[in-house]
Amino acid sequence: MAIGLALGLLTFLGFGLWADLGRMGDAAARFEWIWLLPVLALSLANYGLRFARWHLYLNAAGIRVPMPFSVGVFLSGLAMSITPGKLGEILKSALLRDGARIPVAQSFPVVVTERLADLVAVLALAGVGLAAGLGDSGILLAGAGLTVTMFMVLATGPGTRLTFRMFALLARRKLPASAFDQARETQARLWAPVPLVSGIALGTLAWFAEAAGLWVVVQAFPEAGLELAPATFIYAVGTLAGALSFLPGGLVATEATLAVLLAARAFPGVEPAFANTLAVASTLLIRLATLWFAVALGGLGLLWMAARKRASPP
Repeated sequence: MAIGLALGLLTFLGFGLWADLGRMGDAAARFEWIWLLPVLALSLANYGLRFARWHLYLNAAGIRVPMPFSVGVFLSGLAMSITPGKLGEILKSALLRDGARIPVAQSFPVVVTERLADLVAVLALAGVGLAAGLGDSGILLAGAGLTVTMFMVLATGPGTRLTFRMFALLARRKLPASAFDQARETQARLWAPVPLVSGIALGTLAWFAEAAGLWVVVQAFPEAGLELAPATFIYAVGTLAGALSFLPGGLVATEATLAVLLAARAFPGVEPAFANTLAVASTLLIRLATLWFAVALGGLGLLWMAARKRASPP
């Protein structure tokens, strides 16, 4: 998390300098800050939909925990958004193990399936934009390749074992051989038609909400000329670029992709240098309202879980 926070600060500073701090001040003066409230509301909608999917997956995996505890675990996972590939979300398995005695082998497939459903959902949003002729297929093909690879790996016994061994290395724990069988059984439940399709549908709605947030951010500038469909495509492609980079929180890769695409599409008729500035300002604002808002909520979730642990009897 410390590395992610440091990289985040450097990213903001670097993009601000690249766009010219003086021009960034002009862009901030033009931005209608009241529009940040609906953007944050759309981000909360994203987290709410993803929590609904998380609880759906827990039930499908046969994991029954009280709703407040489930909320705390989910929020704590948001703090791990700034780890490479969100691998830090294995924290949720540790919290379920320590707080509810749920075996890691039973909860880990839930975390993996969440990430896979997110990837499919973002690909679906980008694919709709591609079908509408809003961009080229390069990054979508790479994302589709990663998705198919993950499905193939997780659908095979050796693949599941490899994934589980990687988790064991990250968690620095030895897992019994029986854990693999339990993980496979849980994974089969999660990949049944109802939870799989429901999870992808909820994920698609969740990421569309954040894409709509990008559109609202751009609309808050008087020079805006971006419709919702291209905004959705741009946000989906930026998110994919960040996921494929495996950098903490997709930092740099997501920002660079969003800024370039917004500069080309979002501010028609604006002088190119200032269009770049407005694009960078829009990018940094939407990242504040999505990634960094999630990390802040995740920090509160971690504090809540720590207080809960201290209050519980030994």
